[in-house]
Amino acid sequence: MRIRDVRKSRGITQAQLGSRIGLPQCEISRIERGRRTLSVPRLCSIAAALEVHPAALLEEPPPRPGRAA
Repeated sequence: MRIRDVRKSRGITQAQLGSRIGLPQCEISRIERGRRTLSVPRLCSIAAALEVHPAALLEEPPPRPGRAA
């Protein structure tokens, strides 16, 4: 999932995103790390808060520099 990448590109902190969708920062962290699965409604609320289409959050992220693909 690309939630972290999109959130950072928009200059939004985990706490700010959490506040927008009614979750604590620790839950946003768990979601971004893949420790929590998302329901479709929660995915849609995150996408709305980040002002992107939900599908944009499901795309495979580009490889990070210095990491094997």
